[in-house]
Amino acid sequence: MNSKTKVTTKSIAKALGISHTTVSNAWNNPDKLSDELRKQILEYAASCGFQGPDRLGRALRTGKSDTIGVIFNDSMSYVFIDNHDLNLMKGIATQCENHDVNLVLIPLKNSQNVKVKSLNTLVDGYILNATHNSDEIIQQALAKNIPVVTIDFSLPGYSSVSINNQKAMSEICEYLLKKGHRKFGIISFPSAKSASGLRSLEHIVSGDNTLMLTRVNACRETLSAHEINLSDCWLYETLHDEEHGAKAAKTLLSEHPEITAIICLSDRFAAGAVNYCVGNHIAVPQKVAITGFDNIPVNSSGVRLTTISQHAEDKGKTAVKLLLEENNKIHYELDYQFIEGEST
Repeated sequence: MNSKTKVTTKSIAKALGISHTTVSNAWNNPDKLSDELRKQILEYAASCGFQGPDRLGRALRTGKSDTIGVIFNDSMSYVFIDNHDLNLMKGIATQCENHDVNLVLIPLKNSQNVKVKSLNTLVDGYILNATHNSDEIIQQALAKNIPVVTIDFSLPGYSSVSINNQKAMSEICEYLLKKGHRKFGIISFPSAKSASGLRSLEHIVSGDNTLMLTRVNACRETLSAHEINLSDCWLYETLHDEEHGAKAAKTLLSEHPEITAIICLSDRFAAGAVNYCVGNHIAVPQKVAITGFDNIPVNSSGVRLTTISQHAEDKGKTAVKLLLEENNKIHYELDYQFIEGEST
């Protein structure tokens, strides 16, 4: 083949005396070819310096980009810091590799907290990871009328995957109630983007963070069912990391020292709360019991957390599977485990 001639799947097909479709299948549908024939095509293509069909051109012809987008509720770097999200992304990436699908990460904010204005990347579908579901970017994604799968919350007409968060939080509350606790604090991520700070649990919690609402309202309902006075219980909404968990614990225990149990919506919050207590000579669990959620590695001053274990990697794999199969309106519920630790 002349070195100046542009190599294409059609020119390879002509040189090998086979059809253009057969050559294309070597990359796009390898299961349709014998191993020997596919090897012959790929070796010849490599000898010509041809790395495969142009994905953009294929996308324009077929409407498929072999790419999915993952929209998540924080900055890009957060995905590589939080252990739960790391395992979730591992599951998503593994399943994408198995299906030869590319992956695009789309944060709702960057390190300068500047809002992402539009979705310009061509994708075949979106995975929405526990987002504020009224966000402009979420609405743009839904308006594209392509497959969508949600993680840890649900939207009408779309598939989703999660554990039973309501049941899990209720189980934590029941456990603490049996231990004799009656005055509670809750450390939570924000119910809405602008939400932060301390408020009484007697007030109805609203917003667009469905995961937060599900867990906190499960606590409210369970405590109310046991005739706990919600005016004696307090909710602190804050950014999701250990530092803010510690600050939340300080505020809760300083302003309401009668609190004997702090329910945290994540292990990162719980680790911060434990570290604050240990650093200020507040005995855990003798003075204050603390629970987490996720069962991930955290630095909690050597105190093993009572928590909920969920399988984030399986969650990611399932989300990709549902998306690629384009199954609509399927809710896949994963198992979880209650783990009793030393923090209660």
